[in-house]
Amino acid sequence: MMSCPLRFIGFVMFSLGVLSSITAAETPADFAGDARKYVIMSTADKTPLKLHEKSLLNWTNPVRQKERGETFVWLHAQRPYAIATFFTYSYDDKTFLKHEFHSLAPGPLEASFDGRPAWSPKTPGLTWTEFPESPTPANTHVSRSLQMRQLTRQFRAELTSPKNERTELRLSPRPLFEYSAPDSGVLDGAILSFVVATDPEILLLIEAFEETRNGKPATGFRYAFARFHYWDVAAYLGDNKVWSAALDKSHETNNLGDRENIGKIYNSFHPYRGGKTSATTE
Repeated sequence: MMSCPLRFIGFVMFSLGVLSSITAAETPADFAGDARKYVIMSTADKTPLKLHEKSLLNWTNPVRQKERGETFVWLHAQRPYAIATFFTYSYDDKTFLKHEFHSLAPGPLEASFDGRPAWSPKTPGLTWTEFPESPTPANTHVSRSLQMRQLTRQFRAELTSPKNERTELRLSPRPLFEYSAPDSGVLDGAILSFVVATDPEILLLIEAFEETRNGKPATGFRYAFARFHYWDVAAYLGDNKVWSAALDKSHETNNLGDRENIGKIYNSFHPYRGGKTSATTE
């Protein structure tokens, strides 16, 4: 996951009257090709984000509709500003494609897909919280990584279906992505995932920071969560719920550019007409 250094490497039931598609054998999805079709801009400074070309994760979820996908990240000034997972799923012996985005940026973004408006979150994508009584960041990357690993073990997370079926998610032991942005006061940062099988359902970001606030030095660790599923999701630090996002069924049949969701920090949609797996099948 290199540009900045790479160190380590729902669900959805659709109305058949809304979607038409193709069988899995006809056209496999080109996840990396789709990622390259996106142009994502930080509207604050009109700077395009940089796609990290290699996917962060190839994942599968046999529990739900034979899902398989890949995860990608876009960077700005060495920090992750947008993350997406592109995946296929099976329903009624047909294969459908979805793109799923979450903003990680401190401000608005504008994204187009193959020249078409796709996503324009208007607010910051993350809410950062400092760890209470966290240690002072160590002097080396290896030691700070160990500190962050210890801090993340305090969290647990869960996913709840529309039928109120609750799933305790597993924290994947390896970060999806690691980064460092000294100019922004980030000594080290990492994106981790809570998963079903290997499918990321909730993202956990953690940073060791060293910055100046009101003319005084400030240092410590902070965390933030992001959803990667439209079902009800929640995270706990010890026994305390520290983050949640409610069920949003509008994403079930959402398509590229739909007005209801295009401005949300989380957006999951079918990029091609009818949920098809590529433009060539239109």
